[in-house]
Amino acid sequence: MQTESLIIHLREIIQKELTPIVNNDYVYLDLPYHPNIGDTLIWEGTREFLKTLPYKCLYYASKDSFRYRKLPKNVIILLHGGGNFGDLYRLHSEFRKKIIKLYPENKVVILPQTVYYEDKSFLKSDVDFYSAHPNVTICAREQFSFDFLTENFKNQILLLPDMAFYLDLKKYKASEDANRVLYLRRTDKELVNAKKVNVPSNAEQHDWPTYENHYYEFGIVERFASLLHKIFRICGVGDDKKACIEDWKRSWYYRRKFVQIGISFLSPYHVIYTTRLHVLILGVLLGKELYLINNTSGKVINFYNTWLKELSTIKKL
Repeated sequence: MQTESLIIHLREIIQKELTPIVNNDYVYLDLPYHPNIGDTLIWEGTREFLKTLPYKCLYYASKDSFRYRKLPKNVIILLHGGGNFGDLYRLHSEFRKKIIKLYPENKVVILPQTVYYEDKSFLKSDVDFYSAHPNVTICAREQFSFDFLTENFKNQILLLPDMAFYLDLKKYKASEDANRVLYLRRTDKELVNAKKVNVPSNAEQHDWPTYENHYYEFGIVERFASLLHKIFRICGVGDDKKACIEDWKRSWYYRRKFVQIGISFLSPYHVIYTTRLHVLILGVLLGKELYLINNTSGKVINFYNTWLKELSTIKKL
């Protein structure tokens, strides 16, 4: 299958599965207000998909900026997708449970996730919790997670590709392919012993540039936001309005900036060795030659096996 045809096919799967259940106005929570470009690509792709629906986003927030507000029972709660369902990034799992408890009568959709548990006590606790909340739909983003969820959880489980496939690259600028080679070696706790993998001697080794570089314009934005916080504090403005500053800053500046940084970063490379799933996904969207190195949760290879194994431009190592 050609790359463009596969991308269209993956978008059609997302549309077919999500459109019937996102059938009213919604809130979108657990947004990634952190420097991981991959999570921002998910956010951007999700926004593009939601634009295809005739409903409104009534509120959006991260787990830290969230402030409780009463919601009508017909409002749908969308919880951000990614790789944090389980015990690898427990704070996000606990935030999802907090939201579900706050809004027990609302339909909740957990967007495509990779599932990973090391501690069986966390698994039992989560299974018991979600069994008591049948209004929650959980989306898995690869076959392994789907099988695990259907085996252990009683909720409706859907199998969907990662939402980043809905990215509209026409809104961003890509550099020309300079025929360079990249070894994208992640530097967080999901890294496995990638030193054993043979990569070309001319490969440039990096992680996402937001982890390696400081951007002058980010400092300007942060100083402006800090000034607004001080003004709000002097004026006695409540925490809800202060949280709005963070939501605005992240959504209308950092989101678009991070996506552009990611595209500009990968564009000059022709060949990419990657330990990160979203370097794989963005590399597919950009038409790169890709070599896959698995991470701790296995999500890179599991995702490839589920959705991308028909592409000749990708090889497993």
